[in-house]
Amino acid sequence: FTGKPVDGYLANRIVGTRALCAALDEARGKAETLGFGLLVWDGYRPQRAVTAFCAGPDC
Repeated sequence: FTGKPVDGYLANRIVGTRALCAALDEARGKAETLGFGLLVWDGYRPQRAVTAFCAGPDC
């Protein structure tokens, strides 16, 4: 939605707790048996990224 890379993201990865990763792995396995997969669109946002999102005059 920004039209350009956002400052603060160092890699194309999602950061989560071990519990989240375990739950996603279980859900992925169940989805796979039905012919589906998972696509995670959002996760932890580094503070620099949040600051970049709110760089406009309306923030």
